[in-house]
Amino acid sequence: MTLPMILTWGRIAIAPLFFLFFELADARGAPLLVGVWATFLLIELSDLLDGHFARSRRQESDLGKVLDPFADSLSRLTYFVAFAGARIMPLWILLILIYRDITVAYIRVMVSSSQVLMPARLSGKLKAWVYAFAGGCGIVVLSVRKLGLFLDYASLIQGIAFVLFILAALVALWSLADYAVFFLKNFRKSS
Repeated sequence: MTLPMILTWGRIAIAPLFFLFFELADARGAPLLVGVWATFLLIELSDLLDGHFARSRRQESDLGKVLDPFADSLSRLTYFVAFAGARIMPLWILLILIYRDITVAYIRVMVSSSQVLMPARLSGKLKAWVYAFAGGCGIVVLSVRKLGLFLDYASLIQGIAFVLFILAALVALWSLADYAVFFLKNFRKSS
């Protein structure tokens, strides 16, 4: 078990903990926000580090190439589901993010079955950054609600979060189109 794999498996394990802390913090209040922030930061930090360590230590593996996008989807969709459930993010944006991830996962399966290498796309990497910023802003909205701080700026903070959620949806659609075009071009070559 390499360090990148430990980080990836850790991200998979932490995703349900994030949801648990989020639900408890939303229902019971401020002290549990520490768990929300800690699990969110662990998710994002592990995503940043697992790829870095895999490349720098030459510990890339076929299993890691499959599990890393799965861990990303599982963890990030977990916090977007929590945001939609708490009415921090509109449900229609959540659907776009879910549809994108399911479709790209299906494309990955199809590509792997036709022996075509599907490298990470720039759109997917940018999506990860936008999702991270949108996720952090969603937690800021929850924190403002639960702590009662910066109430004069609550609507501004919610507006910024909404813009980031819209941006996440747009980047998700771009990424979906990017992966779909790559698939169609390369699938035709291999069939």
